[in-house]
Amino acid sequence: MQDGLVLDLFSECRYVSQDGEAVHYLEIHIVFYLVAFAVSLIVSLFLIPILIKVANKYRVYDEPGDRKIHPKSISYLGGFGIYFAVVLGLFAARLLDSTIHFDPSFFFILFGMTIIFLNGLGDDLFGYSANQKFFVQFAICFAFIDSKGVIQLYLQELIDSYILSRIILSFALVTIINSINLLDGIDGLAASMGIFITIVFAVLNVLQGNDSLAILALSLLGALVGFLYYNFNPAKIFMGDSGALLTGFVIALLTISTPYKGFVISINHSKIQVINIILAAISFPVFDVIRLFFQRLIAGASPFSGDRNHLHHILVDSGVTVVKSVLVILGIAIAQVLIVVCLPFETWHGVLFVLIVGYLVILRVISVVVSSLIISK
Repeated sequence: MQDGLVLDLFSECRYVSQDGEAVHYLEIHIVFYLVAFAVSLIVSLFLIPILIKVANKYRVYDEPGDRKIHPKSISYLGGFGIYFAVVLGLFAARLLDSTIHFDPSFFFILFGMTIIFLNGLGDDLFGYSANQKFFVQFAICFAFIDSKGVIQLYLQELIDSYILSRIILSFALVTIINSINLLDGIDGLAASMGIFITIVFAVLNVLQGNDSLAILALSLLGALVGFLYYNFNPAKIFMGDSGALLTGFVIALLTISTPYKGFVISINHSKIQVINIILAAISFPVFDVIRLFFQRLIAGASPFSGDRNHLHHILVDSGVTVVKSVLVILGIAIAQVLIVVCLPFETWHGVLFVLIVGYLVILRVISVVVSSLIISK
């Protein structure tokens, strides 16, 4: 058997060598994981109503019109609540357990989160151009890529150039960030998808015993759960670009930080590569934003221009309710992860191919169903 981490779900985590000997046990700080989640959840539940009142007082609203489907003015300050909930959840866990190690790179992550949050907030308040937002996002993502990280493990297998692979990965991270941002088109969708994806990362990192990443995932999870209480249809507040870009940034960081070569989980004696689960978790929003990018280019429009061709807009415009649209998309994302978990895939290349084909099939099925709904009206 190849050297690697083998995790038995609901059991102990252990490192297994070639001869099968367990050589290292990973301590799981369950209490402190729960603290991170609970603190961020409570902070989010406490701050969001205050932000709604502040928005009502100073009329800081997202107004109806154009591609927007909400019938009345709604605050877009939810990103404030998400940001402070995540940060306080992180530090609460750290203060309660001095054995949790936050190295300087972790504070660099906090710095990156802050810059991304402020970039989104500036766009909410002042309306930045797509180029301005892209430049900041690309610069932050480029700075966060470690030469010892995921590039060496995956991209450099395909591209024999560190600089080129670093640039490509930076574009990939920006794509992940904006895939979450562009889900924020109907009530509860971005938060619901963020919750699901974050649960996946939280489970993987808890099982691995990776304290910093597990706490980061659980802090975001608590913040999003608290926010969703006020954002589910009919929404009382939106997360805005500040919250959506922050959520996307954390998910992008977790994406490149969580997978390791040889790291697998064991379910019913089946070994599943963690990278395969991660690809399945993030695939739907990423594929949707890539589809729209090329669809707009083919149509001669700017790839950064807005339209109502997102899958959630197509569903709502065909007469499917907002809540049902959210549940359909969330169900697709969950099904993709379950398929990867249940079927034996040897490589991430194979998983990626299956996910792409699955997305195209789902898109075609939904297009046929939507057409029938429109004809029946």
